[in-house]
Amino acid sequence: MRTLLRVITALLLVPIALATLGFALYAPVLPVRVARSMSARQLAMVLDEGERLERTTPALRRPLWRYFHPIAGLLAATDRRLIWVGVEPRAIIEWSGEEPSRFEIRDWSYDSVVVADTRVHLGVSRGLAVRASPDAGALRFAVRPVDATTREAVIATIERRQAEVRETAERERIEQERAAFLARQPVYHTVQRGEAVSSIAVLYGLTPDSLRALNSLTSDRIIVGQELLVKPGAP
Repeated sequence: MRTLLRVITALLLVPIALATLGFALYAPVLPVRVARSMSARQLAMVLDEGERLERTTPALRRPLWRYFHPIAGLLAATDRRLIWVGVEPRAIIEWSGEEPSRFEIRDWSYDSVVVADTRVHLGVSRGLAVRASPDAGALRFAVRPVDATTREAVIATIERRQAEVRETAERERIEQERAAFLARQPVYHTVQRGEAVSSIAVLYGLTPDSLRALNSLTSDRIIVGQELLVKPGAP
């Protein structure tokens, strides 16, 4: 009887041991420290020429289909955009191969990205929800409590850069409105010594007849200092 129990126990333990070994070897894992280092190296290659890195924070992304095997990496705020570089976890046995690491890379322009400091991943973690626009779906990134300072620094950088984008857009809007206003105004030419109706007409792309018509001139006689209308105002 005892021998039979030993045999049954052995038969049960062997598949459990094999399953445990298989899980250890093939379950996707990646230490956060390693992911941070790999992401930092990849991020340096992602930056455009002249682009300046301002703030970064370590983060985790947990897609629903691989919730327990998160993608670890860095969220980076540069002087031009927000960038995510994550390293897809691989099984321990895969790291000995020649296959290169698989990176997940996303970026968002400051003029459209929406970033919310909120709870993510079923509400169990503090982190950031990032949307390409107010109506787009969000990518959610968890940030560990130990990295709360860097998370806040990234958010502050995003807010500052977005304020600059809004200020620049407002200045451009005002300049465009001013240019449009000036374009509607009449243009006059002050007659200088040696100028004639024909030379002034050529200067503004007019014919002598059209210049005379604009100014109700009955001849080509003009005097120094006289104001001639060369472009009528628009309504």
